[in-house]
Amino acid sequence: MNFKDYLQPYQSTSETSHQERGRLRNYADFYKDDFDGDLLAYDIFILGVPEGRLSLNNESCAFAPDEIRYSLYELYRGDWSHSVLDLGNLKLGNEVEDTYVALQELSSYLIQHGKVLLVLGGGHDLIIPIYKGHAALGKPVNFASADAYLDFQDGEKSHSRSFLSQLLASQDSLMSQYSLLGYQSYLCSPRELKLLEEMDVHLLRLAEINSDLREVEPYVRGLDHLSIDLSVVKSSEAPASVHSSPNGLTAASLCAIMRYTGMNIGLKSMLFSELNPRMDGNKQSAKVYAQAIWHFFEGYQMRCNDFPNQELNNFQKFYVSSELSELVFYKSQELSRWWVELPTKDSLLPCSFIDYKNAVEGLLSHRLLKYIKH
Repeated sequence: MNFKDYLQPYQSTSETSHQERGRLRNYADFYKDDFDGDLLAYDIFILGVPEGRLSLNNESCAFAPDEIRYSLYELYRGDWSHSVLDLGNLKLGNEVEDTYVALQELSSYLIQHGKVLLVLGGGHDLIIPIYKGHAALGKPVNFASADAYLDFQDGEKSHSRSFLSQLLASQDSLMSQYSLLGYQSYLCSPRELKLLEEMDVHLLRLAEINSDLREVEPYVRGLDHLSIDLSVVKSSEAPASVHSSPNGLTAASLCAIMRYTGMNIGLKSMLFSELNPRMDGNKQSAKVYAQAIWHFFEGYQMRCNDFPNQELNNFQKFYVSSELSELVFYKSQELSRWWVELPTKDSLLPCSFIDYKNAVEGLLSHRLLKYIKH
């Protein structure tokens, strides 16, 4: 694949000395037109996609990629061993669909080779070509978005607030599961919520996340992709979107979720979207995204395959009887993560200690009930 046809290398404007070795800008490598290294030797790729033409009332999010980079590369690196290559920005097509095709091809190429792609948007509609990049490999995929809104709007023309109907409605869709994290009920149509529930979308309200952040981890453990819409963060902490509201995740909560996401060995891509630099005083929102990416790197460093394995004997096993089903729980000895086995399922499903504790007490959590009914 000829990357030169797709990419515009990133030009740093940092005032920080490049000689300060502890900064992230001296940890990552940067793609140039004369790049002659082995691209596939890297673990994580960063790609800016300055495409905002379909971002509803927030088109200036197209200017976000370099603003996020500016804040990201000012941070100090952690004790990491993985390698990062910043590919620069995707060259935009004359039409949005042209940009989509280029992003789809790049996504598919990197995913096929087992790499992780972090996309700095741009609008949340960029999830569409990223999904198509995954689907091009012909395998079922598990996607999620952290977003205050549903982005469903059934019957509307596809844009940053209506892409979900396109992802889910196709008869040949390879979407095995879709989850929406942090939505706010008063911002969402009850009719559309009911429709998504009937379509077996995993819906996790903001209140549920805020009550116990650890309960998010099982939702992100099996993902192939996670998109972040800036509207999921409260406006006082990340104001750079016309869709932000007074309520939302804190920046610290987003960082914790990113750490969980980085630990997921199956995650192949992420999208950071809807940040409008023209509304971002003191680069506050760019700093939120930059620190979220830092925590993703931190989680990536912790990756290990702690899935229960009979031969490795790397788990503890617990049997629980309930009125609806016989449940078998597994606890990893490596990271203390939990899985559940259901009689009607062929594989173990991610869960939490709270799910196990409730089952022991004769209660089935919303997550387990959805597993059983699905």
